[in-house]
Amino acid sequence: MFRSALSVKTIAKDSYQSMKPHFLTTTIICSDSSWVGERIDSFLHARIPEFSRNYFQELIDAGFVLINELPLTKSNYRLKLNDRVHATLRTKLCNTAPAHVEFEVIDEQPDFLVINKPAGLLVHHTATNPEEITLVNGLLHRFPDMQKIEGNERPGIIHRIDKNTSGLLLVARNAQAHNTFTALFQERKIKKTYLAVVAGNPSADGRIDLAVGRHPTERHKMSTIGIESREALTFYKVQQQFSTASLLEVRIVTGRTHQVRVHCAAIGHGLLGDEVYGVKHPLIARQALHAWRVAFTFQGKEFSYEAPLPDDMQGLLRGLAATQFGRSGEKSINQKCL
Repeated sequence: MFRSALSVKTIAKDSYQSMKPHFLTTTIICSDSSWVGERIDSFLHARIPEFSRNYFQELIDAGFVLINELPLTKSNYRLKLNDRVHATLRTKLCNTAPAHVEFEVIDEQPDFLVINKPAGLLVHHTATNPEEITLVNGLLHRFPDMQKIEGNERPGIIHRIDKNTSGLLLVARNAQAHNTFTALFQERKIKKTYLAVVAGNPSADGRIDLAVGRHPTERHKMSTIGIESREALTFYKVQQQFSTASLLEVRIVTGRTHQVRVHCAAIGHGLLGDEVYGVKHPLIARQALHAWRVAFTFQGKEFSYEAPLPDDMQGLLRGLAATQFGRSGEKSINQKCL
């Protein structure tokens, strides 16, 4: 049988300055051979069923799970006999109460929604942001029937885009649609295209085929030399060139965390405004990345959607054009993307 440290101890504030005092630690030793080979996220969920597997996967990504006193790098780690699992848990579940949140609904179908998410809005709660108001709170407020989707702290969410990325997001309205869209994403049958403004002038088009994994020393970052990297494929095409920057149309085949940002940085053309992978820029306060277009086939019918660039990215392009061309610069901007 497994042995657990039942006297769960509260972490002192000065141990983890970034944590709130309602975080707890627990240690479980896998001494039962029947658990050998089990995925770590499944193991933790079975031992602590108050939290979902998704929660434990996020906890692992955030660096809050250790195996034999070493940080765990992947949620599909398979347990070995006598592995010592040390996890830092929050004692409060995610705030999924309905709340008013500003976002645009591009299309409303019986089985799914197409949302235009503004930059600055988190899609769903994470292990490190359990109480922040997110798109999920807004969806439950605007579409109360979604509260019937059981067993999920992030009802309807099929995929996500970064908090400071704007643009299109698909949301399932029932469990069956959720399963269908999940399969479409896994089979890479949903085509996603972004618009990005990057530093410098890359070649007219290109293919970036570099695996992406967790950064070996900075856990909040991803990297093309990361730990347990997974294949990642990106295609891009230059839509507009300025003297110091370029507007790219970017199509991703895979959907790795921070993929566009990491891949652009890897070829020497990081995103403007991206303080993690790219370069700061006075004309924009977040990464210049927008989920512009999504296309797919659902129940035998083809769907395609576009969301125009938000004001801050349009302002960035106008500023870049004005710097290069003067007052007539705005006329030079590629209107296709506005």
